[in-house]
Amino acid sequence: YLTMLNEEYSNKTEKRKTSKKSTYEKKMKTKKCNCRSGCSKRSCYCNKSNRGCDSSCGCGSSCRNLFNHLDYFFGEDSKCTAHPCFVDWLVKNVKTADGLQNIDREALQRKIMNCGRFSELSDDEDFQKWSKKWNRIEVNEKLGHMQKFFRMLLSDDATEHYYSFCNNDLAEDDCDWHCTLCKTCRDWREWHCDGCNKCAYGTTLPCQRCERKDQMFSFW
Repeated sequence: YLTMLNEEYSNKTEKRKTSKKSTYEKKMKTKKCNCRSGCSKRSCYCNKSNRGCDSSCGCGSSCRNLFNHLDYFFGEDSKCTAHPCFVDWLVKNVKTADGLQNIDREALQRKIMNCGRFSELSDDEDFQKWSKKWNRIEVNEKLGHMQKFFRMLLSDDATEHYYSFCNNDLAEDDCDWHCTLCKTCRDWREWHCDGCNKCAYGTTLPCQRCERKDQMFSFW
């Protein structure tokens, strides 16, 4: 029974990370904005969809979509996108791209490093290397190394852990996930029911709330 549960767990988390996308999400990604005011407001379609604008959008060089300016956290040479939990935190705390500058990166880093489960990273080889350099960092290298820290825990290319703003603590990528509809971090045994549009608990269908069996579960 335990083996079956482990296999089911592995399959579900893999689906969440790769091909499990709803029709709604696909539709959101195909639409582009045609803003003329710099995409600085949530009325911008791309901004409202929590993603950056690209060359196919109508906004052009005036674009101020905050998701196009995450180099403030991840570094100028990085192509990282924000982890879904970080995305929702940014939306709550930042209105425009200029507002990113008001976030104290050093305070954010300290908050993460002081969280309860941060010590779990002591066995992670990548973090061992990061910490070793951080403890003897030169002033002119500090920002770049801090941005590497954010790439490791706040980006969609995160390590085996990510920082959960919902729980103010580290979360394991294989055991936890962030529902972009409920906007909260969830246990791997929870899934978003397309029937009642809420997250449900359990490793089997149907949803305990609406008991619908014909709706496919979603990991967001």
